[in-house]
Amino acid sequence: PDVRGCKLEVDVYDYKSSILEDMKEADLIVSHAGAGTCLEVLELNKKLIVVVNDRLMDNHQTELAEKLGEGGYVEYSSVVTLASVLKTCPLQPQASFPKTDPALFSNFLMKELNMI
Repeated sequence: PDVRGCKLEVDVYDYKSSILEDMKEADLIVSHAGAGTCLEVLELNKKLIVVVNDRLMDNHQTELAEKLGEGGYVEYSSVVTLASVLKTCPLQPQASFPKTDPALFSNFLMKELNMI
């Protein structure tokens, strides 16, 4: 992409085995609206703009983006509206995503299997 006129510092790459360190250093992350990426970024408490791929069947990315947007966790856009969202969004997350209890699922599973 041509980012010469952009006032943001932009890092772009085709593929990288891990972008965790880049995400930790970033002030703002613009990403696709995949569930795994959204959760990974939200756990870092980073400002996130998700760009929905509205050509997908069943459009699960739109559903996720809208729900996270309603909670104040993300801003979301399409490719067409990304520029206007970038111009208007605050750089700080509006709401912190709740921390999860890593034992929650395993405890549920153990209980359902009568193992506890």
